[in-house]
Amino acid sequence: YDALQWLNQNNPLYRYITINQSTIDKLPDDDVPECLWATMKISNNTEAAESERSSYIPGPLTNASESNTATTVPITAR
Repeated sequence: YDALQWLNQNNPLYRYITINQSTIDKLPDDDVPECLWATMKISNNTEAAESERSSYIPGPLTNASESNTATTVPITAR
Protein backbone atom coordinates (compact mmCIF):
# COMPACT_ATOMS: atom_id res chain seq x y z
CA TYR A 1 0.00 0.00 0.00
CA ASP A 2 2.82 2.39 0.84
CA ALA A 3 4.47 1.82 -2.54
CA LEU A 4 1.21 2.59 -4.33
CA GLN A 5 0.78 5.77 -2.32
CA TRP A 6 4.32 6.81 -3.21
CA LEU A 7 3.63 6.21 -6.91
CA ASN A 8 0.40 8.15 -6.64
CA GLN A 9 2.22 11.14 -5.16
CA ASN A 10 5.43 11.02 -7.21
CA ASN A 11 4.67 9.51 -10.60
CA PRO A 12 2.52 11.52 -13.01
CA LEU A 13 1.20 8.30 -14.59
CA TYR A 14 -0.37 7.32 -11.25
CA ARG A 15 -1.56 10.79 -10.24
CA TYR A 16 -5.22 10.17 -11.10
CA ILE A 17 -5.38 6.59 -9.80
CA THR A 18 -7.63 6.07 -6.80
CA ILE A 19 -6.19 3.63 -4.26
CA ASN A 20 -8.86 1.68 -2.39
CA GLN A 21 -7.48 0.28 0.89
CA SER A 22 -10.43 -2.09 1.43
CA THR A 23 -9.87 -3.67 -2.00
CA ILE A 24 -6.16 -4.06 -1.30
CA ASP A 25 -6.98 -5.69 2.06
CA LYS A 26 -8.97 -8.38 0.23
CA LEU A 27 -5.94 -9.46 -1.84
CA PRO A 28 -4.02 -12.53 -0.69
CA ASP A 29 -0.72 -11.78 1.06
CA ASP A 30 1.44 -14.24 -0.85
CA ASP A 31 -0.58 -15.67 -3.72
CA VAL A 32 -2.16 -14.77 -7.03
CA PRO A 33 -5.65 -13.28 -6.61
CA GLU A 34 -8.46 -15.69 -7.51
CA CYS A 35 -9.78 -13.32 -10.20
CA LEU A 36 -6.46 -13.66 -12.07
CA TRP A 37 -6.40 -17.46 -11.79
CA ALA A 38 -9.87 -17.50 -13.37
CA THR A 39 -8.67 -15.60 -16.45
CA MET A 40 -5.26 -17.28 -16.87
CA LYS A 41 -4.55 -19.75 -19.62
CA ILE A 42 -2.01 -22.39 -18.60
CA SER A 43 0.08 -23.87 -21.42
CA ASN A 44 2.93 -26.35 -21.50
CA ASN A 45 4.00 -25.26 -24.99
CA THR A 46 7.57 -24.18 -24.28
CA GLU A 47 8.30 -23.30 -27.92
CA ALA A 48 5.53 -20.72 -27.94
CA ALA A 49 6.76 -19.32 -24.64
CA GLU A 50 10.29 -18.93 -26.01
CA SER A 51 9.07 -17.15 -29.15
CA GLU A 52 6.96 -14.78 -27.03
CA ARG A 53 10.09 -13.84 -25.09
CA SER A 54 12.07 -13.17 -28.23
CA SER A 55 13.05 -9.59 -28.76
CA TYR A 56 12.57 -7.13 -31.56
CA ILE A 57 16.22 -6.28 -31.12
CA PRO A 58 18.57 -8.60 -33.01
CA GLY A 59 20.80 -10.77 -30.87
CA PRO A 60 24.56 -10.36 -30.64
CA LEU A 61 26.58 -11.28 -33.70
CA THR A 62 27.10 -15.01 -33.97
CA ASN A 63 30.49 -14.36 -35.52
CA ALA A 64 32.33 -11.38 -34.05
CA SER A 65 34.23 -10.87 -37.32
CA GLU A 66 30.91 -9.98 -39.01
CA SER A 67 30.92 -6.54 -37.39
CA ASN A 68 29.03 -4.01 -39.48
CA THR A 69 30.77 -0.64 -39.19
CA ALA A 70 27.64 1.15 -40.43
CA THR A 71 25.67 0.05 -37.37
CA THR A 72 28.41 -0.61 -34.80
CA VAL A 73 29.31 2.11 -32.33
CA PRO A 74 32.71 1.65 -30.66
CA ILE A 75 32.85 2.06 -26.88
CA THR A 76 36.07 3.51 -25.54
CA ALA A 77 37.17 4.30 -22.00
CA ARG A 78 38.13 7.87 -21.20
